[in-house]
Amino acid sequence: MANSASGAEEDPVDAQPRSRLRDAEILEKAMRKAISTSPEAFLTTMDDLDHKEADYWESEIGSATWAVIQKGGKVVGFAVARWPHHEMDRDVDPVAARFIESVWIDPELRGKRVAERLVRFLFEVERAKSPSVSRFLLWVFDKNRTAIRLYKRMGFTYVTRQELDDQSGRTELRYEYQLEPDALGGQATLAARQEDLRKHGLHYRVLGEDNQ
Repeated sequence: MANSASGAEEDPVDAQPRSRLRDAEILEKAMRKAISTSPEAFLTTMDDLDHKEADYWESEIGSATWAVIQKGGKVVGFAVARWPHHEMDRDVDPVAARFIESVWIDPELRGKRVAERLVRFLFEVERAKSPSVSRFLLWVFDKNRTAIRLYKRMGFTYVTRQELDDQSGRTELRYEYQLEPDALGGQATLAARQEDLRKHGLHYRVLGEDNQ
């Protein structure tokens, strides 16, 4: 008979769903903090979050690549890579491209180029999962000058613009990054993340994966 005492070894089959659920809770909490600190940077509102279905966050982790930065268990940054939408992004090859969305860094860490290291980490993770991916695209509000400076510094180039149809009068700019075969700079970016861990206690990982 299996030992049901508290010291019994956990069944790895049961552990994975619990880990996914824990990460789903982490993501929801992080998104709420991001929107509360930077509402102007997101299309999603707190009201939108309040109306999400119970399994929404688990679905998010399963359908996209969510990279986070944690400090002592607290999320202080995140970004997501998604497949192009089959209707809205018909001009984008889903085999070769991903969209970067929801890049957010805790206000206390801004100005330290942490966002750049997070996005490059996401490049590495997504390229490792799908070696055919060589383009990363994103939309950013035209008034989000801080984010635009970040993307330009990283090498993103402007592509086009669109007016939102939500009567807000806001405009989005589309930027694109072409990833060259040797552009990841794996050793250098890894060293930078290790320095973040040593100096600031920052740990980079992907939600839903066994890399805690």
